[in-house]
Amino acid sequence: MAYQKRKMYDVSHLGLRCADCGADIKELPFEPKDDRPVYCRDCARRRRSQSSRIFR
Repeated sequence: MAYQKRKMYDVSHLGLRCADCGADIKELPFEPKDDRPVYCRDCARRRRSQSSRIFR
């Protein structure tokens, strides 16, 4: 099966910052919504690995 790269959205004009570490976010693999926090790549990866341990 061929791997397809996810479409990334340029959000640099929105001035977003990571909800955990405060890093600038320039692009996301989704269009952000006002009612949900956004996380940088490192924090999102860390949160995913922690949540998968909880539900095992």
